[in-house]
Amino acid sequence: MAHVRSLFFTGVASESESKAQEAKRLGRPSSLIWNITNRCNLLCSHCYMAADGHVKPDQLTDTDAYEMIDRMHDAGVPVVFLSGGEPMMRPNFWEILSRINAAGVRPTISTNCTYVTADAARRLHDNGVRFIATSVYGPREYHDRLTRVPGTYDKVIDAIRHLRAADVKVVVKTALTRETYPYIYDIIAQAKELDCSMIYICDLITSGRSAGEDAMRVTTEQWRELCDFIVDEVADPENTFEYDIGAIPSTIPYIAEQLMARGIDVSKGLDRLTIFSACPVGQGHMTINSEGGVMPCQFAQDWTVGNIHEISFDEATGRLYELNAADSTGQCAPDACDYSRICRGCRVKAWQRAGDPLVEDVTCILNPDAGERTMPDTMRTEAGDAATVGPCHATC
Repeated sequence: MAHVRSLFFTGVASESESKAQEAKRLGRPSSLIWNITNRCNLLCSHCYMAADGHVKPDQLTDTDAYEMIDRMHDAGVPVVFLSGGEPMMRPNFWEILSRINAAGVRPTISTNCTYVTADAARRLHDNGVRFIATSVYGPREYHDRLTRVPGTYDKVIDAIRHLRAADVKVVVKTALTRETYPYIYDIIAQAKELDCSMIYICDLITSGRSAGEDAMRVTTEQWRELCDFIVDEVADPENTFEYDIGAIPSTIPYIAEQLMARGIDVSKGLDRLTIFSACPVGQGHMTINSEGGVMPCQFAQDWTVGNIHEISFDEATGRLYELNAADSTGQCAPDACDYSRICRGCRVKAWQRAGDPLVEDVTCILNPDAGERTMPDTMRTEAGDAATVGPCHATC
């Protein structure tokens, strides 16, 4: 995951990014996604968790949750993303949020927005929430068909308006598939019209309800077309809308190359990518599921390195950093691709395809047919040979 505009154009790192960099330097979690519940009131056809209305029997108790918040504070976690399932379905959601805010950890919420009324929007703001991420998949009929709950689309649009009125910024999320691709440019335009700050576009993760649906991923050519559009957008100094891309990290070096071809200096972005690479796995980012399992990424709920009941945040972070010590293989290996340590490839897709997080990412848009991939000499010079600097990190 990488915020394209701020990565390549913003001069000074944001407060959150600076805190994340310092946390990584100290060997602490640089960001944390916490699935406080696996329950959801929607049944989205692509859901990588296959979330539904049932609570898992080993879900963290309220006492466990409050203790974990104290441990987050003690571990110096700078930001936590509360997610699910649908996090607002957890009965003590507001107490969890209040305690996180009081602990000095910055809270962000990923929600389907069906519980966000005007009053809830104000309450979220009062509890320190400055960003909400919510999903839009297309026009009303398609969105409601995908979520399998009629009326969802209208609730989301109303909620976005409530949140903006309460001075909470909104990130629109969407999963890019062969079905949603025809709507992507309309979704971007709508997000701008609704005064949203950013869109998060995620490649399809084929697990949960989308298991085995690899053919539903968009083509390399479609991803490149979308990236070219994003390049046009971020290269326009009058346009402040932000783009975030998830689960397909090769888009970031591709965008860097396109910017460089326009004569734009990309060295700042490449330099940051030596600290926070385009894939978060093994680089300070941590996900904790509803049962306390520590995961390298929220997109792989069955891939855990321990349980927070049994290991400390320091131990969990150490195990995650160990994943970054070994190089990827195949077309993602350092000797095959100069972007190996900047991009890393999607390690979750590798895990889901082969049970090995180090195999190559076959969805790479730079070099889908394998073979050596070399960074242009001008980019290598600008970046100070950034690809060889070492371990990287970013939030997913």
